Amino acid sequence: MSLDQQSFPSPRVLERRASVDQLELDRTVFIGEKYASYYQAQFEKITSKKQYAGFNVAAFFLGVIWLFYRKMYSYGFMSIALIVFIGIGEALLGIDSSGANIGLAVAFGMLGNTLYKHHVDKQITKIRQFGNGNVATELENRGGTNLLAGAILLAIWLGLIALAIGGS
Repeated sequence: MSLDQQSFPSPRVLERRASVDQLELDRTVFIGEKYASYYQAQFEKITSKKQYAGFNVAAFFLGVIWLFYRKMYSYGFMSIALIVFIGIGEALLGIDSSGANIGLAVAFGMLGNTLYKHHVDKQITKIRQFGNGNVATELENRGGTNLLAGAILLAIWLGLIALAIGGS
């Protein structure tokens, strides 16, 4: 059998395979060690037809704190605005807020992995298109976690709980 008769992947298939491999490497650098141990399997579950990728326990219990810890600041600020809006609506209507709080926690848990995948892929695309300098360094700097932001939000949250308990 001659070389021209053998079956080789088309250039398009090879290019797609290479871009998938590059995305995996970029995600590994961006997320860090947690990618291989948790997020890679979760991200593989997400397709254009199936957006649910398992339940994220950290996102369920920590909510907005988890968003800031994972450097998803825009989602975090949008969530805070939603929580404030719901709180104001509940206060004006005299509704108990436990149902809304449980609903938000479940939504964070169910959508956390999907939001994070969207955030990671969006950031990687921006860095690859507009990044200046070393791509790997920029991936590391923009990715990973922000323990300080999570700790500050946790302190604020605990302070608000203390105020609420003290005011009762």
